[in-house]
Amino acid sequence: MNFRFAVLAAFLFLLSASALRAAEGARVVLVLDASGSMWGQIDGKSKMEIAKEVVGKIVAQWKPEDELGLVAYGHREKGSCTDIEVLREPGKLDAADYMRAVNALSPKGKTPMTAAVRMAAEALKYTEKKATVILVSDGLETCDPNPCAVAEELEKLGVELTVHTVGFGLDDKGAVAQLKCLAEKTGGTYTTANNAAELQKALTKTVAPTPAPAPAPKPAVVAFNFVGHVVMAEGVELPEKFNQPAWEFFEVSNGEKGAHVATEYNADLKTNLPHEGDFIARISDDAAFLEVPFKIENGKATKLDVSLEAGLVKFTGFMDDATAITDEGAAWQLFDAAGDNPATKYGASTMFLTNASTRKVALSLGTARVEQDVVFAAGKTVEQKMSLGAGVIEVSAVFSQGGQAVPEGAAIELHKGEADLDGKHEHIATDYAAPSRFKAPAGKYQIVVTRDYATASAAVELKSGGMQKVEVNLNAGYLNVKAAGATSIVIFSGEKDLSGERRNLGTEYGEELNKAFNAGSYHVVVYGAGDAVMAEKDVEIKAGARAEVSVP
Repeated sequence: MNFRFAVLAAFLFLLSASALRAAEGARVVLVLDASGSMWGQIDGKSKMEIAKEVVGKIVAQWKPEDELGLVAYGHREKGSCTDIEVLREPGKLDAADYMRAVNALSPKGKTPMTAAVRMAAEALKYTEKKATVILVSDGLETCDPNPCAVAEELEKLGVELTVHTVGFGLDDKGAVAQLKCLAEKTGGTYTTANNAAELQKALTKTVAPTPAPAPAPKPAVVAFNFVGHVVMAEGVELPEKFNQPAWEFFEVSNGEKGAHVATEYNADLKTNLPHEGDFIARISDDAAFLEVPFKIENGKATKLDVSLEAGLVKFTGFMDDATAITDEGAAWQLFDAAGDNPATKYGASTMFLTNASTRKVALSLGTARVEQDVVFAAGKTVEQKMSLGAGVIEVSAVFSQGGQAVPEGAAIELHKGEADLDGKHEHIATDYAAPSRFKAPAGKYQIVVTRDYATASAAVELKSGGMQKVEVNLNAGYLNVKAAGATSIVIFSGEKDLSGERRNLGTEYGEELNKAFNAGSYHVVVYGAGDAVMAEKDVEIKAGARAEVSVP
């Protein structure tokens, strides 16, 4: 089963199981997410297209005695938290008219899903009559800071309001938590696409004929068949920033980890796994993780207390021993035990939680980089400083000594100061600003500045934590050639070599050339139609000056 079909199945199951099989004369409003993110692709098809197809299937089998309304959000404006509209008031279903409203939706804006649920409840007169709202969303609430508080308010004011929610393959635990809270606070259900086998069972139930009412189930022996708790280390709870670890549950097949069953988030977890049997829980938090086998038995609660045996290190970056990094673009990498697969974070400071061990940590900023081994001790939180031993090279350029500055756009390159066996200096970075700044470790470097045909270089030595300013003199001027009717202008060296040939420096096409050249003698050849030579002229270019040639 592909993922697109899985999302479709989950959506069908929620609507069919929770809405279509409601009591006679159910009153339902469907709230559809039409925010910009619904253009996201699932198996080559947008989420919006999938949702429209699914609603069409639901409408086709809707029971005539049940009322159905439609609310959408994010379909008319970008960046608006008030873009919510009751497209169809709850009432007797006109399938063709209903689908015209659904098919006209075009995702554009934000995700004010909480306000949309409130509007749907009000359309159902939820304070007077029994009402059901079904919310379909693929993202995080972007307008209301507290969906849970709104859900509690609706539940208290409503006669019997139930909100069911469905997520489109969400991996954002914040969005999942919001959708679950909206449902749970009103006695509804939350569904997401996590497992193909589970979704296939759900689809089978959806398309099967509605069974006769079953006898009332016996009271459950336990409220939850799985209860878990995670600590950083024995006797040490997880820090507040890391108190939402992920629990990934897998079935055990032939003694090996098999199909994924569900994913939950919390240091204290209470949940119900779908059936009895052997399972594996993979608990992960930042870079720390642990896998634990366990068994679920009918009528019993399995309790799992897990210690990650992890340590937390808070890192602060420094340019040198005394100068703290302020650039939030600094990159931190934590490598695994084998020295591979780095986890990356950004900022002047950061923190990593990982299993007790000695790990390689790298800090980089611009071309500066430092690595060191760091000890992560179980249950310990420590602070660690890392110094790049770096500084800043600021490069500017002028056309002549004390003359005009070279404007932005010239290529300013930073090379290693030591040449290789071929006499070349390894390129490190290029910038085009005026002036240009390079963050680099202490050491020797070569600066190369190029403007059109003019180029110059300078050597520089950078001290740790220092600012080294370099002004490079291009010793150059401008050559301007205007030639009406010309097809190309070719520039040669002014002097001939031993064989009597001039070195071809470059070709410009059209009737005018206006470029920078290093000071010296040059030979200009202007070509016209059919590559006929229109003119040849020698020209002398002086540093900081402009030479002009007109043809004829």
